[in-house]
Amino acid sequence: MSQELEHYLTLALQRLEKAYDEIIKTQGYTRDTEKLKMLVEMTREQVKNENSRTATSQTR
Repeated sequence: MSQELEHYLTLALQRLEKAYDEIIKTQGYTRDTEKLKMLVEMTREQVKNENSRTATSQTR
């Protein structure tokens, strides 16, 4: 993954986590905060596992 993309995803993850914490403090745990938490987790996994290198074999 390019450094620029990784940095962008990391910043987005930090903003999502901060928003999640603020919503939990003000509104409590709701269905919407559960969805936001899932989005945070998916983004976290994307940052760790992203591989933007080209494939070694071509698709036929």
